[in-house]
Amino acid sequence: MGYKSDALRLAVSTLLQGSQTAKIKSFTFGGHKLTSGQLAHMGIEATHSHGKLNIKYKPSKKCFYKAKNNTLHFNFFWPGTLSQQALVIHESTHAVFDFKNAYMDIATSESIAFIAQCQFARANNPNSDPDVRLWDEGDKDEVFEVGWRIAGKLLDGGSISSSDKSDMLAAVGNHPTYHDEVGDIADYDGM
Repeated sequence: MGYKSDALRLAVSTLLQGSQTAKIKSFTFGGHKLTSGQLAHMGIEATHSHGKLNIKYKPSKKCFYKAKNNTLHFNFFWPGTLSQQALVIHESTHAVFDFKNAYMDIATSESIAFIAQCQFARANNPNSDPDVRLWDEGDKDEVFEVGWRIAGKLLDGGSISSSDKSDMLAAVGNHPTYHDEVGDIADYDGM
């Protein structure tokens, strides 16, 4: 493994086990619960000598999680911005559910990951600036808009309503990356 992947492994592990991630409030979506402790455990799996979570730096690739070999792939070698750190949370959320061998469709998997990503960004946004919402453009922005709203409710002690769930699933369904596969089952196969 190269020094950039080593640096990334350390940064991801530290982030997942740190106080910024601990700000994420537990929530349940589609019968699946996510906690900050589960994300912290992924940080341990990334650094422990016998850990099962791999981390790779690939500058030409998009960021993603590959369940087949338990690997987080990032196109940056140091998550220095809030957006990059929130993306670590998003992809690590997929690892949590893979390690649990969870059975869910891609719409649910992505919904949970976007909500976790937005919670992290919103909780660690020192100015509470909604323009830091991680937006993209057009249909891609809808997942962040809905996720940001739901994240605010969770951080304020609320819960996800049935209309929130419907809105999030619809936003993922409208996203150009996922719209053709939202009904497919996520390829989570356990550790």
